[in-house]
Amino acid sequence: MKSTAPEGQKLAEFVHELGALGLANNATNEIDVAVAVLNSVAGVQAEKSKSQAASPITPAFALLQDMRGFQRTKNPPDLGGILESLFRLGLQDDSRTTAARLWLSAANKRCEIDPLLSVIDKATKAALLGGGYPERIEDIDPELVQMAPVNQESLFEGTPFSWFAKAWRKLTSDEWVEALPARVWVDWATTVLRLALGQGFLWEAAWYEALARWVLSGKPGEWSDVRAKVPEILPWKSSRSSIAVRDVAPLLSWRVHRGYKIRKILEDWLASNSAARGDFGTALAAMSADEDINVLLTLALGSAEKSAANTWEAVKYALLTRDAGGPFADYYGLLRSSGRFLTVEPGTEWMAVVASLACEGPGRSSDVATLMLSLEELGLKPEAGDLIQLLEKAGLARGSADADRGVIIESAF
Repeated sequence: MKSTAPEGQKLAEFVHELGALGLANNATNEIDVAVAVLNSVAGVQAEKSKSQAASPITPAFALLQDMRGFQRTKNPPDLGGILESLFRLGLQDDSRTTAARLWLSAANKRCEIDPLLSVIDKATKAALLGGGYPERIEDIDPELVQMAPVNQESLFEGTPFSWFAKAWRKLTSDEWVEALPARVWVDWATTVLRLALGQGFLWEAAWYEALARWVLSGKPGEWSDVRAKVPEILPWKSSRSSIAVRDVAPLLSWRVHRGYKIRKILEDWLASNSAARGDFGTALAAMSADEDINVLLTLALGSAEKSAANTWEAVKYALLTRDAGGPFADYYGLLRSSGRFLTVEPGTEWMAVVASLACEGPGRSSDVATLMLSLEELGLKPEAGDLIQLLEKAGLARGSADADRGVIIESAF
């Protein structure tokens, strides 16, 4: 592992490339300009972390880091593949579009409309990447969630997966790319990805728990029947409740661990049973009739063993407010930690992202009812009064709070 932050000769080369590409400045020391450019792309840093990401403000900057270097581990999770899987689940068509391709198109568009970003991107390629820059991103063929029927529309409509696909397509469209300042666009994109990852894992865990309970009930059923039993994945209790009542840590932690156990049990059963080749209802009936898997599922639902620590940490890291203060404060978190408690307390900028993406486009408006439907798709069901207060705090609400769900929401940009 090595640092890609330029020093010494590399920094001098970066300074030269910026000047050669036309970045004029009046600074006495040209290195100061290059350092200012590098400081401007410093990303959010988690508390107590020794690493800090670079904000992928251009395609070249994105290539200055990878999961292995950032996590300081030889075998990091395939975060890109996971996000592509979540995105594919949410698509309601047979499009070959990938989340990565949409991001690259948006990032290239930013460089086209912003001369400064274009210069920075070219200088980074030449001085820091040494020409090692891919011209195209290969399509990814992600695996779908186990037990999910394929080639059918609307299987995951109304879930965090469909919210992610819609929000990502909106945000990477030309109108949003052109409307948002470069750094703001990156922060919004990161927020959407964090929500997709955290809420996606929580939905999957709740789904497996609902499936296990259905199998044990012995009732016949189809995919839609079980999906309808998936519980609220992230309870958003009233702000008037005590912090102990609003604490979601025990519920979410145990659900993630149970979901992991159940998934492994079902995967093993599917791999060794011919009934798995039938349709969903047939497989469900076969599992219900299998005494062995019934015993295993019963034990998993009542287990006190925590065996999915990495998944739980990933969920928390995606949704939790990171550095709460200082120059790299995180205003895009959904959860806040207070001692052993974990509560839903979205940051002001988090609210700006989800509320604006519930509008038809930049510069347009929506209402609280529409936003609540969008949040429900994401797996959140706040009280209207709490939501309106957050919107007012973010400066997005228009009209009297007495209008309740009819309160108008203005896009932040």
